[in-house]
Amino acid sequence: MQALAARAESAVPLRANGQGILTYHMPKKRKPERHNLPMKMWFDPPSDIYIQGSVAVDPQAVVIGSNEAEFWLALRPKEMSSYYIGVWKDVQGFEGLMMSPRVVLEALGIVVEPAGQLNTALWSLENKGPYDILTRRDEAGHIIKRVYVYSCDYLVHKIEYYDRRGKLIAVATLGDYQPVTERFRVPTRIAVESIAPDKRKDSIKISLDSLKETKFNERQRRRLFVPPSPERFEHVYRYEDGRWVSE
Repeated sequence: MQALAARAESAVPLRANGQGILTYHMPKKRKPERHNLPMKMWFDPPSDIYIQGSVAVDPQAVVIGSNEAEFWLALRPKEMSSYYIGVWKDVQGFEGLMMSPRVVLEALGIVVEPAGQLNTALWSLENKGPYDILTRRDEAGHIIKRVYVYSCDYLVHKIEYYDRRGKLIAVATLGDYQPVTERFRVPTRIAVESIAPDKRKDSIKISLDSLKETKFNERQRRRLFVPPSPERFEHVYRYEDGRWVSE
């Protein structure tokens, strides 16, 4: 736990380019929709993330973002046109987004609480094959997630997320770690699969390249790490009491 906390503390601001493949199901349609997304990412640890994916002529067709207080997902392809926004302090477990800022942050190394806030009583450790497996529970003892750490390099290779009934609802697999600095490496292959109650699976696969340490000025922070206006979306949802409520 201390090693993962130290890794989180060694994270540096960065930017990257990439390519994403988004696969998702629409209501009343049997076949999934699929989009190839040229992507750009900006990351300012520990909490600020912004990813935009372009579809056709819209460079911000998909936006994933978060700051210290809030997180959001904006989907602008015409058949979706949905905006999700929530407050971190209201989230007890996995927030149930197809593309989650939490998953992206954890994929980039922010897996555990800061060392000063770490409650090791909520975590347990077991070993299985080449992995040390950390299991996180909530105060009531329900499993929230499992983190698979490869014993040889102590990098996170898989994260499983569970609902309050102990049902697996999302899996992130991480690989091909590349250095940004001598002390901080990030995965350049990220695959996230979410499992809906009807068993249908949505997924996003991200390949990153051109990783580069960077610095952000205040103008850039206001542009990247502030939630967008909901006015241009047909459907707006806010996270309340553990579920998404339509506004």
